[in-house]
Amino acid sequence: MRLAIISIFLLPYLYYGGKDHRYHFTGRKVSLAEHVIHLLIGMVLLAAIVNAYRGRAIAFVAALALFLVVGAMDEYIWHRGLPEHESDLHAKGHLALLIFVVVALGTIWLEGHGWQLSNIH
Repeated sequence: MRLAIISIFLLPYLYYGGKDHRYHFTGRKVSLAEHVIHLLIGMVLLAAIVNAYRGRAIAFVAALALFLVVGAMDEYIWHRGLPEHESDLHAKGHLALLIFVVVALGTIWLEGHGWQLSNIH
């Protein structure tokens, strides 16, 4: 059940992430260096998502921590003064990723506790 739930909550992030990726080729052309940092972000997020699917909460959080470092570099170096459309796209993608993270961690915990919020019977 956990896999189905996190799959559903991953879809919005994949949608906005895909839209942002396409925008970097059709809208605002990005430099090679920014493409490299985006590749690193993609690799780190792939590792995080794989660990979410495997139910490995610590590895999931570790990959997310690395994403925060690489993503902050991207935001600080290239994403200041972005056009409104791209900034809006990033905000939606960030929110979708946050929702996925919360749902993934919540379902990993719930699965480990027999899908019960408490031990009161």
